Amino acid sequence: MPDVHEPFADSRHQRDAVALGMWAFLGQEVLFFGVLFVFYTSLRVRHPELFAAYGPRLDWRLATLMTATLLVSSFTMALAVRFAFTRARRALLLALEATIMLGAAFLAMKLWEYAHHFERGETPFVDLAGLGPGPGPHTFFGLYFVLTGFHALHVLGGLVVLASLWLIAWRTPAARLRATPTMAVGLYWHFVDIVWLFLFPALYLAARLT
Repeated sequence: MPDVHEPFADSRHQRDAVALGMWAFLGQEVLFFGVLFVFYTSLRVRHPELFAAYGPRLDWRLATLMTATLLVSSFTMALAVRFAFTRARRALLLALEATIMLGAAFLAMKLWEYAHHFERGETPFVDLAGLGPGPGPHTFFGLYFVLTGFHALHVLGGLVVLASLWLIAWRTPAARLRATPTMAVGLYWHFVDIVWLFLFPALYLAARLT
């Protein structure tokens, strides 16, 4: 059984252990993003005027395209996991390539969006000389950049691991492919996509309804 390594007795035991470890890691990530969402909720409840004033400046059309891109990448990642378990090496490589390209497209769109915010002076940086009482645009965009920035870093980390998986699959004969790492990375990638599904309405849609 080439897919089984010590100290595991069989492939099912190994998959269960890896899945448990990944779910524990994702649990920590949920707590991390949960703190950020609690801060978002607190700020929104205490200062709804911030979201009414600056929320419409976010490009919801571009965000919708980014959302669709990530959703399709989740589908191609699910295919990659399936192909890894069936040891369909060529299909696995294609599915990983598609996921990587979609994830890279998401990051490119996000960087393009950031560049336009900076051009308009919509940054998280505080001008102490002109700082008035109470929260201002720097508060809203600070929250926006923190939430979306940390998510983008998670996407970037996922792309690095996906590229490593592709390289391993490219160098490994089909009969010796290990499906468990692809399964673990798939769980992580789906988690990253789910986080965005919370960020998208919270920042881009709800703010326009305030």
